[in-house]
Amino acid sequence: MSYVYKILMNSLYGRFGINPKSTTTEVCDEYRYKNLIRNSELIFGDMLSENTYIVAYHSNTDKGDDYWNPPKNSAVQLAATITASARIHMYPYISREDCYYTDTDSVVLGHPLPNEEISSSVLGKFKLEDRIIKGYFLAPKSYFYSSIEGQNVLKYKGPAKNLVMPEWFEKQYKNPSHTEQVSVESKF
Repeated sequence: MSYVYKILMNSLYGRFGINPKSTTTEVCDEYRYKNLIRNSELIFGDMLSENTYIVAYHSNTDKGDDYWNPPKNSAVQLAATITASARIHMYPYISREDCYYTDTDSVVLGHPLPNEEISSSVLGKFKLEDRIIKGYFLAPKSYFYSSIEGQNVLKYKGPAKNLVMPEWFEKQYKNPSHTEQVSVESKF
């Protein structure tokens, strides 16, 4: 249950600050398809059958003074307040000289935190996930480390994530300008 609560707290508030310009994909008839081609910011359109089309377009893009169709559950001030509050709370940790990596709700430090700042169940405190022997933190959601317990943790967010191995992190760390071209197949 604590994982569910964490995901709810870390994810849902962002929906309040979502950009009103959004992407809509729909299956429609030829009349609607032609109307969308003429009157929207079309991303793509394809014929599925004789009178059926799939269309993707941007909504909330009209520039007129009287046009505005905001998201139904929007409260930008709420999302901004939560984000600012989290940054204020995280600042003492991310500004430390021994801070190697930080994300929305996590930090990797070279020296341990005091015990009173750590708890696996109290809101606002840190949960000690691992003690790291060696790690490579290249970018947000792109890291590899080995823990004291001998466990290897690899995280890489991107289309080629199944091609990224621990050796790649070390190679990339030694030469940040290193590039490699790989083929990636994505099933829609």
